[in-house]
Amino acid sequence: MMSLCRRRLSSHWHPLPILKYRATVQAGHNSRHLSVHAPLRSKQTPDFGSGFTGSYDPSVESGRGPMFRKVNFGVPKFYPRDLKRRVDEYVVGQDRAKKTICAAIFNHYQNLRRRRQHEQEDKEKHEKLLRQRFARDRELSQRRWDSSPLEGKFTAHTLKMHAGNRGPLKDEAPGQASSTRQAHDLNASEGGSATGILKSEEPAIPEHVKIDKSNILVIGPTGVGKTYILETLSKKIQVPLTICDCNSLTQAGYIGQDVESCIERLLIEANYDVKAAEHGVVVLDEFDKLARRETTTGRDVSGEGVQQALLKLIEGTKVTVNAKDNRSSRTASPIPPNYSAAGPPTTSMPVSSPPGKVDQYTVDTTNILFVFCGAFVGLDKIILRRVSKPAMGFGGDVQSRHTGPAGSYTLPPETYSHLAHYSPHAASTFTPLDLVSSEDLQRFGFIPEIIGRLHNFCALSPLSKEDLYRILTEPRNSLVAQYTALFETYPSQLYFTERALSAIAERALASETGARGLKMEMERVLAEPMFDAPTPYVLITEACVKGLEKAEYWGKDGRHELLQRLEEERFNPQSPQHSLEQLRQAGEASLLDGKGAV
Repeated sequence: MMSLCRRRLSSHWHPLPILKYRATVQAGHNSRHLSVHAPLRSKQTPDFGSGFTGSYDPSVESGRGPMFRKVNFGVPKFYPRDLKRRVDEYVVGQDRAKKTICAAIFNHYQNLRRRRQHEQEDKEKHEKLLRQRFARDRELSQRRWDSSPLEGKFTAHTLKMHAGNRGPLKDEAPGQASSTRQAHDLNASEGGSATGILKSEEPAIPEHVKIDKSNILVIGPTGVGKTYILETLSKKIQVPLTICDCNSLTQAGYIGQDVESCIERLLIEANYDVKAAEHGVVVLDEFDKLARRETTTGRDVSGEGVQQALLKLIEGTKVTVNAKDNRSSRTASPIPPNYSAAGPPTTSMPVSSPPGKVDQYTVDTTNILFVFCGAFVGLDKIILRRVSKPAMGFGGDVQSRHTGPAGSYTLPPETYSHLAHYSPHAASTFTPLDLVSSEDLQRFGFIPEIIGRLHNFCALSPLSKEDLYRILTEPRNSLVAQYTALFETYPSQLYFTERALSAIAERALASETGARGLKMEMERVLAEPMFDAPTPYVLITEACVKGLEKAEYWGKDGRHELLQRLEEERFNPQSPQHSLEQLRQAGEASLLDGKGAV
């Protein structure tokens, strides 16, 4: 009886699902056609006059005005003129060099900000495309499920009917499963084709314009502030900077340091931050020492060999740097807590732990800015031979060359009129080094390949007596301010007369060592007052600088006398000034006159 009822129910049950299935497949075909053409609406312009809707479709691009298409990484925090004002607080003179270097460093900083902004924008666009793709795939899967819901319902109904039966399940509609599977295969194939069509509709991430770096060549005599300007700028823009000495560089395989050592130092300055190191600044000091030399003993491993090794490093390559895990071993060991002035610690220190594993860092040098500095002694003569070529014979123009203070030749002011930042009233600050060209550098001893990688030439002029006097007093960390603060720790109060500072600048100019000569003169003049400390008041006069008198001391009650002495020694431009050589000659003449009178 039960089997008869079941047979009757099954005979009456079959036609209804089949009709539903046919209607569902037909609806699925219609919905599939709609799913293919639905994403095309994202290309249409939204209707701003339509009402508010609470639904959000991430696949539809929101229409925005033209203001949103502008560059979105903001206005720079500073400009080259702001950097120059910062450098002026520490470096005196060299206005033309400051303008050139500040502009180059600013462009490097802007290029760094631009790359970071583009990386952020590309990341956001990629995430948006992933969200759109996820929403589209979810919509397609939902439509496929809605187009054929019979499979899930029938399976659930069958499981409920045969829940108590332990025997194998029998398919009550044998033809329905195959037809359902064919419908699903057709739906999947159409969905795949729709997905292919939709993928082609996705907007591709645009490729940005790549801005190449501009390496700098800084030329100038010693002590004029080549590296000091770069150090000051690196602190302002907060970019890691390292200074490497080219004297210790050799070709790979020889005793000395490889060119990759400068990248390792830059990574240390960046605290092992690879991203920061890849946008840092490497200053190769004493670059002129890498000039090619004519050797008869063998290869020039410290000259042309290093130039060849620097080519790929400057152009852009990936350098692998090995660093130990215990980075504290690079620095000096700290003072133990049980250390006393009487001697070493009483207990033995623990044995240092074995070295840790070696970490490898890969640094890309493509975006690292390279700055080459050097004095280039003798390059001015090569430039003069090229520029000033007197015409021989009758009617020829004989170019006059005036000898400068250091034995160099000065050219007419109109020779420098084509240079950047030229000013007629500052024509006297130009030197033949400002006219340097690739031909001159090649004659000096550099290969053409490395000269072609130097894009910006910058020459610094020698310091005058007025510049040296300003260096003593004007900068924020001037030498007078440094020694005054040092004497305050004694405690003592140190004073200089203006004539004394002028005499120190004059002697430093005669030493031809630039601003470094000021430090030597200050140490010589203040040697005895440092030893005689503490004295409440110390005064350095012009006679003390020239070695004719000793430094003057006063006690706690001598402030009034000190101020009176300063008033007497106040600098007067109208008064005649005598150098040490003139005073010595005058003393010898007076001594001879005294002997003759005797």
